Amino acid sequence: MKWSRAGLSAAILGVGAVILVAKAPISLPQTQGIEEQAIAAMGREVSVVINGQNPGSGVIIGRNGNTYTVLTAKHAIATPDEYAILTTDAQSYPVDYRTVKKLPGVDLAVVEFTSSNRYRVAHFGNSDDAMEGATIYVSGWPHPGRVITERIYQVAKGTISGRPLTALEDGYGLIYTNITRSGMSGGPVFDNQGRLIGIHGRAEGEPIYNPDTGDTVDVKSGFNVGIPINTFVSLASETGINLPRLGDNFTPASVTLPAHSAFVLAVALAPDNQTIASGSKDGIIKLSNGTTGEEIRTLTGHPKAVTALTFSPDGQTLVSGGEDGTVKLWNRETGELVKSFQGDRSFVRAVAFSPDGTLLASGSAEEMDIKLWNPQTGELVRTLTGHRDYVNGLAFSPDGKVLVSGSTDKTIKLWNPEAGEALQTLTGNANRITSVATSPYGNLLASASADDGLVKVWNLRTGELLQTLTGHTGTVYSIAIDPYGHILASAGSDGTIQIWNLYTGNRVRNLEVRNSGSGPLSPVFSLAFSRDGQSLVSSAQNGTVQLWQLPQP
Repeated sequence: MKWSRAGLSAAILGVGAVILVAKAPISLPQTQGIEEQAIAAMGREVSVVINGQNPGSGVIIGRNGNTYTVLTAKHAIATPDEYAILTTDAQSYPVDYRTVKKLPGVDLAVVEFTSSNRYRVAHFGNSDDAMEGATIYVSGWPHPGRVITERIYQVAKGTISGRPLTALEDGYGLIYTNITRSGMSGGPVFDNQGRLIGIHGRAEGEPIYNPDTGDTVDVKSGFNVGIPINTFVSLASETGINLPRLGDNFTPASVTLPAHSAFVLAVALAPDNQTIASGSKDGIIKLSNGTTGEEIRTLTGHPKAVTALTFSPDGQTLVSGGEDGTVKLWNRETGELVKSFQGDRSFVRAVAFSPDGTLLASGSAEEMDIKLWNPQTGELVRTLTGHRDYVNGLAFSPDGKVLVSGSTDKTIKLWNPEAGEALQTLTGNANRITSVATSPYGNLLASASADDGLVKVWNLRTGELLQTLTGHTGTVYSIAIDPYGHILASAGSDGTIQIWNLYTGNRVRNLEVRNSGSGPLSPVFSLAFSRDGQSLVSSAQNGTVQLWQLPQP
């Protein structure tokens, strides 16, 4: 296998009863160039090579610990051989052929590999929505040819040209015009939101006789066929393939979580994907089980409102910031207060852990600074000064080398937390910044602002403004990006939670949080995703904590 440097380089872009309603998806047009580049970059990260007798492509669709699941075409891994998965970072992982699962009656197979590296997982769409004329993208790693003599990642834009009334042989049900080559079989087919809607399989061709050689060869007609992702979904559970699938169709979970008697200002989800922390205006913190709805314990210690919550990366420590100006560290298992230190004279509005857990940042109101703490000792490591008003939001970059802060002074600052230096200041916001979030992939930063209801997406490296998301009718209090960097959730004073496609800037879902019956919408103050991307938790003015989940078959 020969890989080009260009082919392997990472692309950079980027209280009372409550009625909760998930409205139909809404699509807002955005800039085409940004969309195409973002989908291409994402496709590179989820696409793999399946190396063996007849190398093909595949797409990562699931992760369980260090085990990754890849979906591909069955004919790319048809017979026993020494197969290997080659990822976009040029790492090779052996495949135990005994674990390969071939789906019955369709040209699909599931392959596993094990790695301690972190790879992106594809986001599922609904292939039934992909009708004739829809724009789609096919990506993969084609075989070398006469001119392109190395195996280089390719993404090709095209359109759905046909949908058979019943599936063709081997389950093929998508016909499209994208340019494809041998070696792309098994690669992903994405819709124009970057969602996985199919697996590429074959190209239509016509037999042409060569009188000079006496051979008959197939010449491509320009049409291709793929298997709809819904076909895989319908067959997966029947063949024992049970894995969580990323999507954007969040709906209210059936479990009811303990309510508070006052506004719930902050929520956080532990890395175990089920322990939910919620903090209220009355100073109470509740820990709840997101699977059963059971209240695990109540933490008391803040005499005033709990305004910020976060879990340590290992999930053992819960950190709270309060209106009393303190930062408190709690043992999640026992509920014991481990440490408490003064973060501000008045109140702490934001807290954030570095990815490796060695630094804890807190944002001050009255003192208008950011304090960096050693969470093990409680020692103040350094203080970052530069904002001229409240620090309302904090987020570390995925590598921990940049700390992002958002302030009432209408600026976003990027800091080097080790040196304590401000790297860049992002301006141009008409209102105070209420929340910031970083994406684990693509070097993206998002910010939310008050009054104008805007959410902005920036390039974390360059400071370039990439997207402005409009849809809220009032202050956006909180934003969150899913752990695989596919979607952004925003919530605010208008009582809605908006779900956005992070690549295109399109709003794909609108969730409403109302009081009992047809009562008024209740402002939503805080959002948090689970580490597996399957759940979203929100808190509201009416004292409720709501869990939203992706439906699984």
